[in-house]
Amino acid sequence: MSSDSPPPDDRPAVEPVHMDSPTIPYTYPPHPRQRPLGITILAILAIIGGILSLISAIGLFIASSVVNVQEIIDQVGSDFPQEIIEATPLLFAALGIVFLISAILSFLIAYGYFKGKGWSWTLGVVLMVLSILFNVIGFVSAGFSSSGLIGLLIGLLVGIAIPIIILIYLFQTHVKVWFGKA
Repeated sequence: MSSDSPPPDDRPAVEPVHMDSPTIPYTYPPHPRQRPLGITILAILAIIGGILSLISAIGLFIASSVVNVQEIIDQVGSDFPQEIIEATPLLFAALGIVFLISAILSFLIAYGYFKGKGWSWTLGVVLMVLSILFNVIGFVSAGFSSSGLIGLLIGLLVGIAIPIIILIYLFQTHVKVWFGKA
């Protein structure tokens, strides 16, 4: 700056007009959803079940590849239907596929339970209803005998009572809120 120039004017040429900003009501951030403890427990149990199903599937796939049909024929004799014996590796592989699908479903349900996905609630309800249905059909078709009473009671507890308890829990309001179903 030269000595001949006037001092700089720090003030703006025109005063700004003061305007009140529009009043925007303060909105609180949404309350984060809390995952119910029971859902966390069910998700962990689903992971454990998925791991066990995956181990079973791997074992069945290995068994299907190493089973010796001739040894089975030698052990059971020629009176047993040969078609069943020859289908043993295929049956092991088919069971392995069933256990693999079960493992995948268990891991999917666990993920959905942890994240509160609505589809996992629906899938859990459907699988619990199917579990109850298949267990009832199994008990009815097996028949009742006095010697199998203890087994029947344990089977009723595990196969029917626990899925019913889980179903009742899944239909609780706070649980349905977690899954966006309320």
